[in-house]
Amino acid sequence: MTPRLYLLHGPDEFAAAEYLAALKDKLGDPGLAALNTTIFDGRSVTLPEVRAVCDSLPFLTARRLVVVEGWLTRLLSRSSAAGEPEGDDEAEAGDDAPPAAGGSARDTLAALVAYAPQMPESTALVLVEPRDLPPRNAVVKAAAQAEWGLVKQFPLVKGEALARWVRARAKTAGGEFSRAAAEALAEVEDDPRALGNEINKLLAFVAYERPVEVEDVHALTTAGSEAVIFDLVDAMGQQRGPQAMRLLHQLLATHDPFYILSMVVRQYRLLLQARELLDARAAEGEGSAALNLKPYPTGKVCSQARNFTLPELEGIYRRLLDYDVSIKTGQMEAGAALDTLVGALTA
Repeated sequence: MTPRLYLLHGPDEFAAAEYLAALKDKLGDPGLAALNTTIFDGRSVTLPEVRAVCDSLPFLTARRLVVVEGWLTRLLSRSSAAGEPEGDDEAEAGDDAPPAAGGSARDTLAALVAYAPQMPESTALVLVEPRDLPPRNAVVKAAAQAEWGLVKQFPLVKGEALARWVRARAKTAGGEFSRAAAEALAEVEDDPRALGNEINKLLAFVAYERPVEVEDVHALTTAGSEAVIFDLVDAMGQQRGPQAMRLLHQLLATHDPFYILSMVVRQYRLLLQARELLDARAAEGEGSAALNLKPYPTGKVCSQARNFTLPELEGIYRRLLDYDVSIKTGQMEAGAALDTLVGALTA
């Protein structure tokens, strides 16, 4: 049986919007699809208004699409404010006639569950919710268990899973990302919509003829200099002198030495903070908030901080500040100071 009620919930609004767009495409001709699509604002809609449209037959198409945005979120907020539980013991799909309009939020949820099996098969009612709904919610539970319902959850992807998401999306679009390129892009952006735009831009740059490499990401996105700075500090921390020098001169070819020094200082400041958080056994969420970074770069910074002790990082940070003063007072030329700094820290 084709579902009549679709419940799309979760914070990944981009993925939910793409799923909804696919449902609209199934209506066929765009002009007729527009005539048979109704969108309600869930902040103000009532069940009688939704029912009036859902009970109408489609015009020259097989189905009618009715979209309600944020309705259950609003009802749950009302229910919480009124002290009503979110359970479903009074809202089973087999309940009799729905309560009168103007009842409590709980009554409206029960009425919606009671109405769904009676909805015409020519109607697709899509509830789009920007938050995760509890599994015990009456509508979620009923739609998940019944043939007339379909529940899809859209959580935000994080960390390594986000890099895999980038590669999978590129493949779907007919292109390819190397693992390093996907990780570099995921490191600086975790909004799915923005990531989708960056993926398309990078695939167009390589003309879909070869995999997108990390160099392409560095050249075309904000991931560039930050990723190289991270690699530079990583090489310095692991005493890989030749690699650190190569990365430094790669940066010097395109960036002002003062900017490079400021980025290196920023990276070591983050490492200091991360080391303190690790020593204090702070939770992952606390780390992101304290460092003011997204989850994926927070994980990378914390991983890098494990290569140092707190006293080592404090010593390096004081040394960096000394170099900064020497450069700004004219005692050292900026490029030469950076060469000396990298050499000293990797000796």
